[in-house]
Amino acid sequence: MHTVHKLALTPNVLVFMGSRKLAAAEEALSKFAKDVDALSTVVPVQLDLTDAASIKNAHVFIANYFKEKGLAGLDVLINNAARVGGFEEVYAVNVFGTVAITEAILPLLNPGGAILNISSGLGSLTWHTERPPPPILPAYSSSKSALNSLTLQWAILEEQKGSGIRVVSICPGYNATNLNQYAGTMDPADGCMVIVKEALAKEGRSGVFFGKDGDKKW
Repeated sequence: MHTVHKLALTPNVLVFMGSRKLAAAEEALSKFAKDVDALSTVVPVQLDLTDAASIKNAHVFIANYFKEKGLAGLDVLINNAARVGGFEEVYAVNVFGTVAITEAILPLLNPGGAILNISSGLGSLTWHTERPPPPILPAYSSSKSALNSLTLQWAILEEQKGSGIRVVSICPGYNATNLNQYAGTMDPADGCMVIVKEALAKEGRSGVFFGKDGDKKW
């Protein structure tokens, strides 16, 4: 929600806000609707990454919206969905679901656009080789390592295609969200700014992993 809110403060921005429950997205939008720039629009979309039909419907909805409004397509896809828990449920969203939505939305991305994969420092293999404290959330951590690998592979594929689409992994920091029962040390309204900045950038690097303090080790 915070990322969408901050993006919507910018003029001439169209944001599709996906949520497993459409009512939840509409409720979230109602909390900051008054702040949305007069020239910008936020459109709630029902989207469940574990449901192939939901992904297909979201693709059709977005494509039809562009057609009706006479718009070219998307400039940015932000893969922000994530969950913690057991391996099957975590990978269903963090890896398989992310792959599914990316493959579905990619045809709608404009040349020179971007795919922003929201990762975590826990996904750093280098950090784990340095023998940190006992393993933290093995399913979640390894799913983010897998996501980082996808970032590199997708970046190479887009480079080979000459699409100009950049693909990056972003660590927004340890934000206080329902994902960690609000135990995080950062305000998500601040943590999302590194995502917002990259989403609004017209150009940049591809195949990189970074956070608000700079590059991170894979």
